[in-house]
Amino acid sequence: MLNLNKIAAPSPKRFFYGWVVLGAVFLIYASGTIGVTTIPLLNVKLRTAFGWTHEQTVLGPSLLFLIMGVLSPIAGFLLDSLNPKRLLVIGWVCFIAALVLYSSITSFWQYMAFYGLYALGSVCTGVIPGMFLISKWFKKHRGIATGIFTVGSSFGGTVFPRFAGYMLERASWQETALWLAVATAIFAIVPWFFIRLTPESMNTTIDGLSAPVMDEEERAKEFTTETLQTALKTTEFYVILFVTALVWFSIQPLVQNLSFHLKDVGVEPSRAGVILSTLFLCSIGGKLFFGWLSDHANKKNILLAATLNLTLGASLVRLTGFIHEEWLFYCAAVVYGIGFSGSFTMVQLLVAERYSKSKDFGKILGAVTTADSLAVVAGVYLLGAMRTALGNYDAAFTVMVCSALLAAVGVVLLKQFERKSVP
Repeated sequence: MLNLNKIAAPSPKRFFYGWVVLGAVFLIYASGTIGVTTIPLLNVKLRTAFGWTHEQTVLGPSLLFLIMGVLSPIAGFLLDSLNPKRLLVIGWVCFIAALVLYSSITSFWQYMAFYGLYALGSVCTGVIPGMFLISKWFKKHRGIATGIFTVGSSFGGTVFPRFAGYMLERASWQETALWLAVATAIFAIVPWFFIRLTPESMNTTIDGLSAPVMDEEERAKEFTTETLQTALKTTEFYVILFVTALVWFSIQPLVQNLSFHLKDVGVEPSRAGVILSTLFLCSIGGKLFFGWLSDHANKKNILLAATLNLTLGASLVRLTGFIHEEWLFYCAAVVYGIGFSGSFTMVQLLVAERYSKSKDFGKILGAVTTADSLAVVAGVYLLGAMRTALGNYDAAFTVMVCSALLAAVGVVLLKQFERKSVP
C-alpha cells in the first residue's frame, strides 16, 4: 500500500547551493564588522576632536554589546518563527543609517545613538542568523562552513581598517564614515538576493548528499525534545555559557581598545591600521584551519588548543606595553589573531554541535549570545575605566590574559561532561 507520508529524497546535484548561501552570509557578516573593527580607528580622532576621556569613548562599544545582549533572545525567538531574510534586511538598513549618523556627530548623545543603531543591525545580521542558516545547510561539513563564515569578520577586519587608515590620512573622519557606509551597501545588498532558507527550497538536502527516504515520524526523530527551559536546568549549559562568555570577554574588549593602546605607545594611525589588518588577516587562516580541523577531530580538544593560543596571544599584546619594538607588535598581531579566531570559531561550533537538533536552537543561540554580549560590555567598560584610572593598559591587558586562561579551564570541565556521557 502506498504510504502518503513518505517523502522522496531530492536527487543530488553536482553543485551544492549551500556554498552560495554561505558566501552570501559571509559577505553580509563582513560588512557588519565595521562598527567593531574599524570605527575604533575613527574614535581616536573623535575623542581628540571633542576632548572625551577613554572611559567616555568606550561607553559607545559598551552600549553596542549591551543592546546586542538584550536583543539577542528576541532575534533567537524570531529565527524559530519568522523568515531570517527579514532580519538581514533590517540589519542592513540599520548599518547604513548608523554610519551616516556617525559622519554628522556633534554631541555625545549622537555618538551613543550610532552605537545603539549599529547594535540593532549587528543582532539582525551577525552570528545568530548566520549560524542558524549554516546549521540548516551543513552537517558533515559544518566545521569548515563555520570557519568560512567566521572568516567574514576577519575579512572585514582586514579590508576596512586599512581602507579607513588610508582615508583618514587624506580626508576627515566624517568623510571616511560616509565611504564606509557605501562599502557596507555594496557588501550587503548584493548577496542578500542569493540567500535561500533551506536545502529543500533548492531541491537538495543538507550537505547536498543523497538521503534515505523518511516519513514524517522518522523526520521528527531528527530533533531532540530538549528546549531552552530544559537546557537551563543543566550544569553543562552554564559551563558552556562560562566558556563562551570568557572567550568573548578576552576578544572584543581588547580589539575595541587596541587602537587606543597603539596610540599610547606612539604608533601612527596609518601604521596602527596596518597592524590591525595584520591581526585580522592572520585570523582568516586561523578560522579556516580550526574550522577544517574540527571536522576531523574532537571539537573540545580543538577548542582547548585555541583558548591556550588565545592566552599566548593576549600575553604578547600585554608585552607591547613596555617593549615598543615593531617586530613585537606584528608578532602579537599574528599570534593573537590566530588565537582569537580559533577560539571564536570553536565556541560557535560548540553550541551548534550540542544544540542544533533542538527545536529551540534559535532561542538557545539567543541566550548564549546574550551572555557573550554582556561579557563584552563588562570587558570593554573595564578596560576603558582602568586605562583612565591608571594611565595605560598594562593591568587591563593582564585581566584579558587571565580570562583567556580561565576559558581554557572551562573547556577542561566540558571534557569531563563528555567523558561522563560515554557509556
